[in-house]
Amino acid sequence: MRIFEYENINEMSFETAKTVFNFYDYYIRKQGYFSLVLAGGNTPKLLYQILASEYNLKINWNDVYIFFGDERYVDKENEYSNYKMAFETLISKIDIPPKNIFRIRTEIEPIEKCVEDYENQILKFFEKKDKDVSFDLILLGMGNDGHVASIFPDIEISNNKYIDYVIPKNANPLVPRITFTYNTINNSKNVVFLISGKEKIKVLNEVFRGKEYPVGNIKPCENLIYFISK
Repeated sequence: MRIFEYENINEMSFETAKTVFNFYDYYIRKQGYFSLVLAGGNTPKLLYQILASEYNLKINWNDVYIFFGDERYVDKENEYSNYKMAFETLISKIDIPPKNIFRIRTEIEPIEKCVEDYENQILKFFEKKDKDVSFDLILLGMGNDGHVASIFPDIEISNNKYIDYVIPKNANPLVPRITFTYNTINNSKNVVFLISGKEKIKVLNEVFRGKEYPVGNIKPCENLIYFISK
Protein backbone atom coordinates (compact mmCIF):
# COMPACT_ATOMS: atom_id res chain seq x y z
CA MET A 1 0.00 0.00 0.00
CA ARG A 2 1.25 3.47 -0.91
CA ILE A 3 -0.16 6.82 0.16
CA PHE A 4 0.48 10.16 -1.55
CA GLU A 5 -0.82 13.39 -0.06
CA TYR A 6 -1.29 16.72 -1.85
CA GLU A 7 -2.23 20.24 -0.93
CA ASN A 8 -5.08 20.45 -3.43
CA ILE A 9 -7.06 18.47 -5.97
CA ASN A 10 -5.13 20.02 -8.88
CA GLU A 11 -1.82 18.58 -7.74
CA MET A 12 -3.44 15.26 -6.93
CA SER A 13 -5.14 14.99 -10.31
CA PHE A 14 -2.00 15.74 -12.32
CA GLU A 15 0.00 13.18 -10.33
CA THR A 16 -2.76 10.60 -10.68
CA ALA A 17 -2.78 11.15 -14.44
CA LYS A 18 0.94 10.37 -14.54
CA THR A 19 0.28 7.17 -12.62
CA VAL A 20 -2.53 6.13 -14.97
CA PHE A 21 -0.23 6.73 -17.93
CA ASN A 22 2.57 4.73 -16.33
CA PHE A 23 0.24 1.78 -15.78
CA TYR A 24 -0.97 2.12 -19.38
CA ASP A 25 2.60 2.11 -20.68
CA TYR A 26 3.53 -0.92 -18.58
CA TYR A 27 0.58 -3.07 -19.67
CA ILE A 28 0.82 -2.10 -23.33
CA ARG A 29 4.42 -3.30 -23.31
CA LYS A 30 3.50 -6.44 -21.37
CA GLN A 31 0.28 -7.57 -23.07
CA GLY A 32 -0.64 -5.13 -25.84
CA TYR A 33 -3.78 -3.66 -24.24
CA PHE A 34 -4.89 -1.83 -21.11
CA SER A 35 -8.17 -2.32 -19.22
CA LEU A 36 -9.18 0.75 -17.24
CA VAL A 37 -12.14 1.03 -14.87
CA LEU A 38 -13.44 4.54 -14.27
CA ALA A 39 -14.82 5.93 -11.03
CA GLY A 40 -17.87 8.14 -10.76
CA GLY A 41 -18.57 11.15 -8.59
CA ASN A 42 -17.00 14.60 -8.66
CA THR A 43 -13.43 13.92 -7.54
CA PRO A 44 -12.15 12.28 -10.78
CA LYS A 45 -13.53 14.94 -13.14
CA LEU A 46 -10.30 16.92 -13.30
CA LEU A 47 -8.28 13.74 -13.76
CA TYR A 48 -10.39 12.79 -16.77
CA GLN A 49 -9.99 16.27 -18.25
CA ILE A 50 -6.20 16.01 -17.84
CA LEU A 51 -6.12 12.59 -19.50
CA ALA A 52 -8.20 13.98 -22.38
CA SER A 53 -5.92 16.96 -22.91
CA GLU A 54 -2.39 16.30 -21.65
CA TYR A 55 -2.32 12.57 -22.50
CA ASN A 56 -4.65 12.37 -25.49
CA LEU A 57 -1.85 11.98 -28.04
CA LYS A 58 0.46 10.01 -25.74
CA ILE A 59 -2.05 7.20 -25.37
CA ASN A 60 -3.10 4.95 -28.22
CA TRP A 61 -6.76 4.72 -27.29
CA ASN A 62 -7.29 1.85 -29.73
CA ASP A 63 -5.55 -0.32 -27.15
CA VAL A 64 -7.50 0.95 -24.13
CA TYR A 65 -10.72 -0.63 -22.91
CA ILE A 66 -12.88 1.43 -20.57
CA PHE A 67 -15.26 -0.02 -17.99
CA PHE A 68 -17.25 1.44 -15.09
CA GLY A 69 -16.98 0.35 -11.48
CA ASP A 70 -20.54 1.39 -10.69
CA GLU A 71 -23.50 3.26 -12.06
CA ARG A 72 -26.70 4.86 -10.83
CA TYR A 73 -29.73 3.14 -12.33
CA VAL A 74 -30.75 6.21 -14.31
CA ASP A 75 -30.84 7.16 -17.99
CA LYS A 76 -27.39 7.71 -19.53
CA GLU A 77 -28.36 11.35 -20.17
CA ASN A 78 -29.38 11.91 -16.56
CA GLU A 79 -27.28 14.39 -14.57
CA TYR A 80 -26.49 11.67 -12.02
CA SER A 81 -25.15 9.22 -14.60
CA ASN A 82 -21.48 8.27 -14.11
CA TYR A 83 -21.31 7.48 -17.80
CA LYS A 84 -22.54 10.97 -18.69
CA MET A 85 -19.84 12.56 -16.54
CA ALA A 86 -17.11 10.36 -18.04
CA PHE A 87 -18.40 10.96 -21.56
CA GLU A 88 -18.39 14.74 -21.15
CA THR A 89 -14.98 14.97 -19.47
CA LEU A 90 -13.05 12.19 -21.22
CA ILE A 91 -14.68 9.81 -23.70
CA SER A 92 -16.08 12.44 -26.07
CA LYS A 93 -12.69 14.18 -26.22
CA ILE A 94 -10.48 11.22 -27.17
CA ASP A 95 -10.24 9.09 -30.29
CA ILE A 96 -11.36 5.79 -28.81
CA PRO A 97 -13.39 3.21 -30.77
CA PRO A 98 -16.97 2.89 -29.48
CA LYS A 99 -16.47 -0.88 -29.15
CA ASN A 100 -13.79 -0.18 -26.51
CA ILE A 101 -16.33 1.44 -24.19
CA PHE A 102 -18.18 -0.99 -21.94
CA ARG A 103 -21.10 0.97 -20.56
CA ILE A 104 -23.52 -0.27 -17.92
CA ARG A 105 -26.68 -0.25 -20.02
CA THR A 106 -29.16 1.20 -17.58
CA GLU A 107 -31.91 1.23 -20.21
CA ILE A 108 -32.22 -2.54 -19.68
CA GLU A 109 -35.10 -3.52 -17.40
CA PRO A 110 -35.48 -4.85 -14.82
CA ILE A 111 -32.29 -4.05 -12.93
CA GLU A 112 -31.46 -7.75 -12.53
CA LYS A 113 -31.21 -8.05 -16.32
CA CYS A 114 -29.02 -4.95 -16.43
CA VAL A 115 -26.67 -6.57 -13.92
CA GLU A 116 -26.60 -9.79 -15.90
CA ASP A 117 -25.88 -7.90 -19.13
CA TYR A 118 -22.88 -6.08 -17.67
CA GLU A 119 -21.44 -9.21 -16.10
CA ASN A 120 -21.74 -10.94 -19.48
CA GLN A 121 -19.96 -8.03 -21.21
CA ILE A 122 -17.07 -8.40 -18.78
CA LEU A 123 -16.90 -12.19 -19.04
CA LYS A 124 -16.91 -12.07 -22.85
CA PHE A 125 -14.17 -9.43 -22.90
CA PHE A 126 -11.78 -11.50 -20.77
CA GLU A 127 -12.76 -14.71 -22.53
CA LYS A 128 -11.66 -13.18 -25.85
CA LYS A 129 -8.37 -12.19 -24.22
CA ASP A 130 -8.07 -15.75 -22.85
CA LYS A 131 -7.68 -14.29 -19.35
CA ASP A 132 -9.37 -14.57 -15.99
CA VAL A 133 -11.40 -11.52 -14.95
CA SER A 134 -8.71 -9.17 -13.65
CA PHE A 135 -8.67 -5.51 -14.62
CA ASP A 136 -5.33 -3.78 -15.03
CA LEU A 137 -6.37 -0.64 -13.16
CA ILE A 138 -9.48 0.31 -11.22
CA LEU A 139 -9.99 3.93 -10.21
CA LEU A 140 -12.10 4.35 -7.10
CA GLY A 141 -13.44 7.18 -5.03
CA MET A 142 -14.82 6.98 -1.53
CA GLY A 143 -17.92 8.44 0.10
CA ASN A 144 -18.11 10.19 3.46
CA ASP A 145 -19.58 6.94 4.83
CA GLY A 146 -16.63 4.90 3.56
CA HIS A 147 -18.48 3.37 0.61
CA VAL A 148 -16.58 2.40 -2.53
CA ALA A 149 -18.06 1.95 -5.99
CA SER A 150 -21.64 1.37 -4.81
CA ILE A 151 -20.73 -0.93 -1.94
CA PHE A 152 -22.27 0.77 1.09
CA PRO A 153 -21.94 0.03 4.81
CA ASP A 154 -24.54 -2.40 6.17
CA ILE A 155 -25.73 -3.45 2.71
CA GLU A 156 -25.11 -7.04 1.68
CA ILE A 157 -23.19 -7.60 -1.54
CA SER A 158 -22.73 -10.87 -3.41
CA ASN A 159 -19.49 -12.81 -2.98
CA ASN A 160 -20.24 -15.02 -5.97
CA LYS A 161 -20.89 -12.49 -8.73
CA TYR A 162 -18.73 -9.97 -10.54
CA ILE A 163 -21.60 -7.46 -10.68
CA ASP A 164 -24.46 -6.87 -8.26
CA TYR A 165 -27.04 -4.22 -7.52
CA VAL A 166 -27.93 -2.45 -4.31
CA ILE A 167 -30.71 -0.19 -3.09
CA PRO A 168 -28.91 2.13 -0.66
CA LYS A 169 -30.70 3.52 2.37
CA ASN A 170 -28.60 6.67 2.55
CA ALA A 171 -27.12 7.95 -0.70
CA ASN A 172 -27.26 10.96 -2.96
CA PRO A 173 -29.11 10.46 -5.21
CA LEU A 174 -31.29 7.84 -3.55
CA VAL A 175 -31.56 5.48 -6.53
CA PRO A 176 -30.63 1.83 -7.09
CA ARG A 177 -27.01 1.23 -8.12
CA ILE A 178 -25.20 -1.36 -10.21
CA THR A 179 -21.74 -2.09 -8.84
CA PHE A 180 -18.58 -4.15 -9.02
CA THR A 181 -18.42 -6.58 -6.11
CA TYR A 182 -15.47 -7.03 -3.75
CA ASN A 183 -14.67 -10.13 -5.78
CA THR A 184 -14.18 -8.11 -8.98
CA ILE A 185 -12.24 -5.29 -7.34
CA ASN A 186 -9.94 -7.54 -5.36
CA ASN A 187 -9.25 -9.75 -8.38
CA SER A 188 -7.94 -6.69 -10.18
CA LYS A 189 -4.23 -6.05 -10.49
CA ASN A 190 -4.15 -2.45 -9.27
CA VAL A 191 -6.47 -0.03 -7.49
CA VAL A 192 -5.96 3.73 -7.27
CA PHE A 193 -8.10 5.70 -4.84
CA LEU A 194 -8.81 9.41 -5.30
CA ILE A 195 -9.86 10.94 -2.00
CA SER A 196 -10.48 14.62 -1.39
CA GLY A 197 -11.79 16.58 1.59
CA LYS A 198 -11.53 16.57 5.38
CA GLU A 199 -14.50 14.28 6.04
CA LYS A 200 -13.19 11.57 3.74
CA ILE A 201 -9.66 11.85 5.10
CA LYS A 202 -11.09 11.43 8.61
CA VAL A 203 -12.86 8.21 7.55
CA LEU A 204 -9.73 6.91 5.86
CA ASN A 205 -7.68 7.52 9.01
CA GLU A 206 -10.28 5.55 10.96
CA VAL A 207 -9.87 2.69 8.48
CA PHE A 208 -6.11 2.73 8.97
CA ARG A 209 -6.74 2.47 12.72
CA GLY A 210 -8.88 -0.63 12.18
CA LYS A 211 -12.47 0.64 11.99
CA GLU A 212 -14.70 -1.31 9.60
CA TYR A 213 -15.76 0.44 6.39
CA PRO A 214 -16.16 -0.95 2.85
CA VAL A 215 -13.03 0.92 1.75
CA GLY A 216 -11.00 -1.16 4.18
CA ASN A 217 -11.94 -4.37 2.36
CA ILE A 218 -10.20 -3.40 -0.88
CA LYS A 219 -7.15 -5.58 -1.45
CA PRO A 220 -6.11 -5.91 -5.11
CA CYS A 221 -3.56 -8.45 -6.31
CA GLU A 222 -0.64 -6.06 -6.87
CA ASN A 223 -0.80 -2.36 -5.99
CA LEU A 224 -3.12 -0.39 -3.72
CA ILE A 225 -2.46 3.34 -4.00
CA TYR A 226 -4.16 6.24 -2.25
CA PHE A 227 -4.02 9.73 -3.73
CA ILE A 228 -5.28 12.18 -1.12
CA SER A 229 -5.90 15.92 -1.37
CA LYS A 230 -6.82 18.23 1.50
